[in-house]
Amino acid sequence: MVTMLPDYIDPEIKSGAEKKLFRDFRKFKTDDEIIILHSLGIAEHVNKIFGEIDFVVICKEGILCLEVKGGQVERIGGKWRFTNRYGAVGEKVEGPFQQVQGNMHSLRDYLKKRLGTDDPIYRCQYASAVIMPDMTFSLTGADIIRDILFDKSFQWDLQKIINKSFTYWHDQMVDKHGFGGGDLEPSEIKRVADLLRGDFRLVPLMRSKIDQINEELCVMTEEQYDILSSLSDNDRLMIRGMAGSGKTLLAMEQARRAYWEGKSVLFLCYNSAIARFVKYKFDYETVDITVSTIHALMQNECGTEPTGDYSSEYFREVLPEAFLHLPVVSDYDLVIVDEAQDLLSLKYISCIDRLVKGGLDRGCWGLYYDANQNIFQDNRELDECISIMKKKYAVSYELTVNCRNTSQIVRANNMISNIRTSGKSRADGDEAAYIPYSSKDDEFQLITKTLQELSNEGIRGNEIVILSRYKPDNPLNFLYGKSIYRPYKLKTYGDIWTRNADEVQFATIAAFKGLEAKVILLADVDRMDDSFSRLLHYVAVSRARTNLYFFYDKAIEDIRQKMIVTAYIGIW
Repeated sequence: MVTMLPDYIDPEIKSGAEKKLFRDFRKFKTDDEIIILHSLGIAEHVNKIFGEIDFVVICKEGILCLEVKGGQVERIGGKWRFTNRYGAVGEKVEGPFQQVQGNMHSLRDYLKKRLGTDDPIYRCQYASAVIMPDMTFSLTGADIIRDILFDKSFQWDLQKIINKSFTYWHDQMVDKHGFGGGDLEPSEIKRVADLLRGDFRLVPLMRSKIDQINEELCVMTEEQYDILSSLSDNDRLMIRGMAGSGKTLLAMEQARRAYWEGKSVLFLCYNSAIARFVKYKFDYETVDITVSTIHALMQNECGTEPTGDYSSEYFREVLPEAFLHLPVVSDYDLVIVDEAQDLLSLKYISCIDRLVKGGLDRGCWGLYYDANQNIFQDNRELDECISIMKKKYAVSYELTVNCRNTSQIVRANNMISNIRTSGKSRADGDEAAYIPYSSKDDEFQLITKTLQELSNEGIRGNEIVILSRYKPDNPLNFLYGKSIYRPYKLKTYGDIWTRNADEVQFATIAAFKGLEAKVILLADVDRMDDSFSRLLHYVAVSRARTNLYFFYDKAIEDIRQKMIVTAYIGIW
């Protein structure tokens, strides 16, 4: 097992190479006890006022000091040039091999002063190595030790680094002194870590954790790149993916590329909040793409006034019929339908067909959907519509990597909704917090307390969203007749991206569908095992990027426990 101290990399570190190694080391699987200290400062350096070791690997073989050099590394006119961990390019007479050896000897001298020469920790094997993961290093010279250099050409993992480094330094000790250092017992490995970092280990603020996790999640996946590369080769696309797989990201990029090619583009969705967000982003980029909900677009074409009653018969039947009977409507070179599961009814398909130049059979369109988020349409009709669209010579793709939620949130969603997805997360974070309440007053106090704790951890208000199935004027909502003023201001209207740093957003789950926030507080959970609640909670939990707080009525504890068991045994 590998233990990283600290658990999360400092946000001040700019080195991509160092971040990648940190993540790779943290994920490395082994039965041996390995503790890795990241960024260990040495006040008593042999030839500097202060030194810093990128990684100290403490394992049964001994103590290994690692120097990481990212980007391009050069030696010109006797001087070394490289980019440091904070992003600054500098020159040094001392090369990386001298640096890491100096750090190794300084660390050994420090332990000698603290423990004496008879302690097995002091007498263990010490080693050092240089890692250059971004380049193939071909320079030679008296100050370059190829045996302890691991560059891009080296097919390596952590254990191979350990084995090769200790072999080199053990042989050096035997050649010079006739003996090598000893191994470390598991208890001694922990003692070294406690001695070097234990008394000074600081648990990073949640603010730092969230920033780190968010950065890991934001990198595009290989399958997203594959789909993007095929956009220009296929006129009709159907992209299926679970919540958090990056469907809207891809839909927006497809729209941009078509616009840059000179095409007229319509970005269509059901949720008005998503439409406002996408339009906000395109306007900021000065990209002239028509963005609309299907209802607003049909009303505009028909010349009728907009209304917010999306559940009425008027929007399901009357407005689509009026749109279909118009003699002429606007049509587009490309129509993108995001969150398509909300729009795939037989009536709406006929409307979309009129908006595509050449129709759905011959025109260009992209459909992005997740059947598990179907909280507005009939499932049987949705399946029928998907089958119809697939027959229109559409190329189908599936997104399988979750690039929004941590693995802990994915696991929480399985236990809360019992909806399984095949997607895997690309980042780890904190476990979800499950907080029972006994009354609405109790829930209000618990949520207020949680907000205060988040504020103490450095979390900004505009990184938090509170979701509920109920509106604030509903007696079943924890806010009914109450207000939150501290430590944040509560905002119950407007768009999430327009909030100030001290404002926490409240929204219903249905209204927030398709959007996301770093921290989600899911409130007023008084039902869990009916089909609609499971779908609703699947949508709500999947909005959280890094942290989830789940507030539920104590009266449903037995149901929650049964659903946890169901999630583990995989039946429903």
